Amino acid sequence: MKQKSIFLLLYFSILFAVHPADEKVREGVRAFYNYETDLAVEKLGNAREEFSDHPGIHLIWAASKWLDSQYNSSTEIAYQTLETDLNEIIPVYELLMEMNPDNQEIRLYYGSALGLKARISLGKKEWVNTLSNAYRGFRIIQDVAEKDSTLVDANLPIGIVEYFAGMSHGLIQFAAGLFGLDASRESGLIKIRKAAEEGPWAWTEASAILSFIYLWSDRNPEEAEIISRKLVQAYPKNFYYRIMFTESLIRNGKLDEAFTSLTILNASIESLTEIQQEWFTGYLNFEWALYHFHSGNQDVSLRYANQTISSYRAELDIILGETFLLKGKLLDLRGERKGAVQSYRSCMELDNMTQAMRDAEAFIQKPFTYAK
Repeated sequence: MKQKSIFLLLYFSILFAVHPADEKVREGVRAFYNYETDLAVEKLGNAREEFSDHPGIHLIWAASKWLDSQYNSSTEIAYQTLETDLNEIIPVYELLMEMNPDNQEIRLYYGSALGLKARISLGKKEWVNTLSNAYRGFRIIQDVAEKDSTLVDANLPIGIVEYFAGMSHGLIQFAAGLFGLDASRESGLIKIRKAAEEGPWAWTEASAILSFIYLWSDRNPEEAEIISRKLVQAYPKNFYYRIMFTESLIRNGKLDEAFTSLTILNASIESLTEIQQEWFTGYLNFEWALYHFHSGNQDVSLRYANQTISSYRAELDIILGETFLLKGKLLDLRGERKGAVQSYRSCMELDNMTQAMRDAEAFIQKPFTYAK
């Protein structure tokens, strides 16, 4: 995702108390979400040196370095950067907790730093390790939330873990029950939405996660449009947010506005780093494929779908699965049933627990027969 995946910055978005460094942190966060990651790393690094007692600065700095590495280096190097920086900041939080044993905010960031290790497992699709690593931090975050209900932003990491457990395989749900988690997608969504609507800092990442869910997991494009529109207005340089906004417009039948947004994406992709362009070219090609599908241009849609599959370089394969599903529909409409079933099976083989997988399974049983 990616592109932030659903865990990206979910931890770093939690900042509550008034502190002299807060404005400098906000400047770094704004740069971060507008893809000015080198500027974000610089600002947050300076703030970290000047205000080492700030509860959030260490984790926010590590997150900014990780994403900057993702945008400019290989996935392997990015993960190494994340692991190195987490190993550096976790002892810092342990020292801060010794000095301030009753400070719930510090404990929250410590739990978040532990939980962020789950992101590495998530990228490898190691579902059990993902839940196990996330739970280490989750126990602390949950305890903090119970002790101080005013920390609204804490709903975000709790909600994500609950939602992830609820959407996962039976083994994950069983493990979640042993951990005492509410493995419920509904409960998780309620908490994520609360963070999006009321969280003073978590609203951005919570909104991005809700958009992700409503587009690709629990399909609800109307809600996705409302949420992603706010994100695009707040962070106009964020290519990923505009991808989500564009897709929601297409799925809601607002094709004229979607075409305008697609032209903006076309014009702005050249400003991204080389690695970002590798990720997002596949995303953009898919949005064009989906646009032409909904416009009734099936041949053009299939051409873009094939380009998406051949050019796909993103770390997470959500859009790839959507593309296999779309290609299967297009082949069904052309009467090429064998090819359609093969494309649906390719979608299911990704095993990414999305709506596309569920749809593909249904269309294997019964061909897709109409275009929306």
